[in-house]
Amino acid sequence: MEAAVKSKEAALSLNVSQTTIKRWASYYPAVFRKDRFGHYMFNNRDLELLGFIKAAIERGETMEQIKLPAPGMEQPRLDEAFLETAASSELLRTADDDMLTRILQVEQRLEQKADEVVNAQIRQHREELEELRRMIEQLAASVEYARQPLPSMDGLRKNEAETKAPAANSPRKRGLFRSMFIWF
Repeated sequence: MEAAVKSKEAALSLNVSQTTIKRWASYYPAVFRKDRFGHYMFNNRDLELLGFIKAAIERGETMEQIKLPAPGMEQPRLDEAFLETAASSELLRTADDDMLTRILQVEQRLEQKADEVVNAQIRQHREELEELRRMIEQLAASVEYARQPLPSMDGLRKNEAETKAPAANSPRKRGLFRSMFIWF
């Protein structure tokens, strides 16, 4: 009995995604069967057919145009298709590496920009908190001042008399400059 592999291993061996393998298999339900749990299990022949599908798609054929050989028929020649696939996959790997590098650079720039935005927001919040703290201190000082008892009326009159008395004793002299413009 042949060893069966799951869609993940089949995807790794063909260098495609697991979703792609499942999509191909679901397009040909008579050829690719599921186990009792609803999972695809692929034997060697199934893997060859999946390789045939991959090569046909890379040549530009659509799923509707791909005709899989019947089980009793001659096996498709995959050697040439695999060679073409290997050459194109090497080009794809370098393109993938370049694309991955670009994606990583964009992600790094995005993280840096996000950090800058967060730092700016933190600075702004700190300034707002400092302003609120100053306002609270001013309010606390006002409340303390309001809590102090008012001086008695006798004390106010005495203070008022003391401050007015010295001013009344010494008359101010007008300067020459002021006396010239008194009419205006």
